[in-house]
Amino acid sequence: MNQNIEKELKEMGAVFVRFVDIRNLSGKENKNFPTAILFGINLSIEYLQTVIKTPDYVQEMIRHNRDFSKDEYHLTELKTGELADKTSQRLIESGYKAYSHSDENQIETGFFDGIYEGTPLPHKTIARLAGIGWIGKNNLLVTQEFGCALCLGVVLTDAPLEATSPKLMQSKCDNCNICVKVCEPKTLKGQTWNVGIHRDDMLDVYKCTTCLKCMIFCTWTQNYINKI
Repeated sequence: MNQNIEKELKEMGAVFVRFVDIRNLSGKENKNFPTAILFGINLSIEYLQTVIKTPDYVQEMIRHNRDFSKDEYHLTELKTGELADKTSQRLIESGYKAYSHSDENQIETGFFDGIYEGTPLPHKTIARLAGIGWIGKNNLLVTQEFGCALCLGVVLTDAPLEATSPKLMQSKCDNCNICVKVCEPKTLKGQTWNVGIHRDDMLDVYKCTTCLKCMIFCTWTQNYINKI
């Protein structure tokens, strides 16, 4: 079953798929499911270069009334949600319980708190448990291969999958504060993530303008961009 799910997701665009043991999370977080299917789709280097070359990319898009429906980041986020919905539905049709962690489904089922602007189980929490990266000072998942330039999808399920609990990756941000320096609204607080830290100790989410700079200028994202 693992192989079939991985094959299907990769055929639909995922660059990696992991099956993660989430039994140690609280019931509030894992909704009493034992396993999470995690997958990711990377943003293209060409797109990232375009964002870098366009000062205040997001504000420029807004200022000139450009169609965000054609923005690669937006489309990739939608795609991960669609793949999560499809995978969840197939598992349910096969007789198992499953919960799509797509943005749309979380909002519809009340798992996303619109006032707090958060969910009990962020995708990056599953990604960290999968051992593919760490939480950076920008409060984003950071990976060695793609930096922060990833969109993640998650499905929770009770299907009999082989799930793993790999060694967790420690933060490699060290003394780097580039994301903090490029954050014009001063959203980021420069804190190194740890298991007990509260989100509000890392950033003021209500100040965030989603300008993408903390993602783009992260050293690890830059390493990915400069591969070509």
